[in-house]
Amino acid sequence: MSELWALTASADRVDSASRQALAEVMTEWIARQIGAGVALVTCHRAELYGFGAPPELAEARTASGEAAVAHLLRVACGLESVIVGEDEVLHQVRQALGNASRDTRLDRRLHRLFEVAIAAGRQARSRRTESSGNLAQKAVHWLRGKSEIAGRTVLVAGAGRMGSALAHSAELAGADIVIASRDARKASRLARVYRGSGIDLSDGARLAPSVAAVAVALAGPWSDLERAEGHELPPIADISAPQAVPDTVRRRLNGSFLGIDDLYRRRGPLPGAYIREAERVVVLRTAEYMMWLERTA
Repeated sequence: MSELWALTASADRVDSASRQALAEVMTEWIARQIGAGVALVTCHRAELYGFGAPPELAEARTASGEAAVAHLLRVACGLESVIVGEDEVLHQVRQALGNASRDTRLDRRLHRLFEVAIAAGRQARSRRTESSGNLAQKAVHWLRGKSEIAGRTVLVAGAGRMGSALAHSAELAGADIVIASRDARKASRLARVYRGSGIDLSDGARLAPSVAAVAVALAGPWSDLERAEGHELPPIADISAPQAVPDTVRRRLNGSFLGIDDLYRRRGPLPGAYIREAERVVVLRTAEYMMWLERTA
């Protein structure tokens, strides 16, 4: 029986641009090896799980057998996340399985593995007693430490799910919201939820120097922001992966820029009770899966 393997690249070792490149290679490999692998790509990681011969990816770490199973379960439980126990990563594990399951030829061992990981993530969170927060909350918390945003305007670049999360967190902090998107109509629809206004990214770049803070969650670069050269920019938190804010702009901001990889650095006390329970779940569910795998050999 061929052994399970996992190729993993996370933000503590591999920068966002390199992770993006790895994710593209993983996707291409899956397209050629139909049903042989599942890719899990998040803000902070690019991972590929499979059986048989893995692709050669120099920047990725390799785990196999029980260690590969335990790693995925730890990811699903939020033990490898920026914020321990956060919920977004469990959604991403579900999404990875959903994407892979569109092809009915997906190896049933991989399907079972991801089902077990999802079950482990749910079980670990079922007894959670403290809020774990999310990336958007962490980004807005950082912005509040750099600028007074209550009663002032925060520009959110991005009208997708993460952009909405940023807008929600900024509104809770008392900010007035403006949404900028490549699609101004989509920005306006989201902005209405937060009693704000919606504009396109070009107008957002022109507005940026006059707001209290900028929060970014975009797919692709925000090139228009380079046109703000000569104007002082407020603090910017960019949770896009890879970064949407151009490098020339990031260099100008010095300590007033927070990127997705900066968020990987854990701050504050870790939720010890949650970690202990989640690690117990990982051990039990890993053993459960390994026993199932042996029976199917």
